[in-house]
Amino acid sequence: MKHHLRKALMLLITLTIVFPACKKRTTDETAPPEPSAFDIYAAGREGYVAKYWKNGKVVNLGSGTGSSDANAMAISGNDVHIAGFEINASGKYVAKYWKNGVSTSLTDGSRDAFANDIFIQGTDVYIAGQEIAPGKSTYQAKYWKNGTPIVLTDGTQQAIATGIALIGNDVYVTGERRNLEWLNPITVYWKNGQLFDLADRTTTAGDQAIAVSGNDLYLLWSETYNSSGQSQTRYSKNLGSPVLINDGTADVRGNSIFVNGGDVYVAGSGTTNGNSAIQAKYWKNGSPVILTNGPESAFGLSIAVSGTDVFVGGYQDGGSGLAQYWKNGTLVALTDGSQSALVRKIVVVRR
Repeated sequence: MKHHLRKALMLLITLTIVFPACKKRTTDETAPPEPSAFDIYAAGREGYVAKYWKNGKVVNLGSGTGSSDANAMAISGNDVHIAGFEINASGKYVAKYWKNGVSTSLTDGSRDAFANDIFIQGTDVYIAGQEIAPGKSTYQAKYWKNGTPIVLTDGTQQAIATGIALIGNDVYVTGERRNLEWLNPITVYWKNGQLFDLADRTTTAGDQAIAVSGNDLYLLWSETYNSSGQSQTRYSKNLGSPVLINDGTADVRGNSIFVNGGDVYVAGSGTTNGNSAIQAKYWKNGSPVILTNGPESAFGLSIAVSGTDVFVGGYQDGGSGLAQYWKNGTLVALTDGSQSALVRKIVVVRR
């Protein structure tokens, strides 16, 4: 009897020791994954409604009364700033600014206008865009500082402002212009309202972008250079000699520039011989990283870098089009393809 009692006591002690240990191992094995080191913001549209996504969760911006689009985004602290446009009930394009989802009209809706880029300096909000000149059919390039417009051109030529950034008190705006007797626009920039040409009429202005890293200014521009519609892309640092991206292909279209340390990243797209699909790609210091290889065409429209992680926002053809981004080359879809959608701007904030 004592022998059996001793065995029962020993079993009880063993179970008391083993069960908590097993419970602890189970808890460790089912522990939630480590939280992401980033907040990932992407702005664009889906179904022709302006919206943005934060970590994949969508926030609608457009009112639904007319088509809208989010062209640019900046994050300042906890505030999400977005610039774009919305079509009003009269069918006019209205330049729009959204702060944390609340919209402000930059124009009165009597003449077509667009907001294309945004830059935050302290409490000041700068937005670049264009509006039809009063009494004319030409666009005036302009920017708004805290809602007040600063006109860059007089309306005797076609001009648009596509990017804006500040270094100290100097305001830099990129864009393009075309005299009315010209067929093709040329790439330009303005410094504190003074106009400078970056190209001549031997090429046709394509896309422009602007970035600031510390006290350094970077301008990016692509231009169509032949009758086949192929593009070349250049960038400059502090308005110095342009650097041509030459990756061995005849078509290099850059859309966005980002500087991380001493490395220059450019997002865009291009074609290669033997493949009719347009490839989304980015270039690091001029060396290409191909993100797609058909069968549908895809486009990289924006780039952000944090540490060694590279994020490219854009879209892919096929069906209605898919809003997406690539993280280190891995595709992350933000929409299901049931409606036309794309990402125009991606911003990554380290937590």
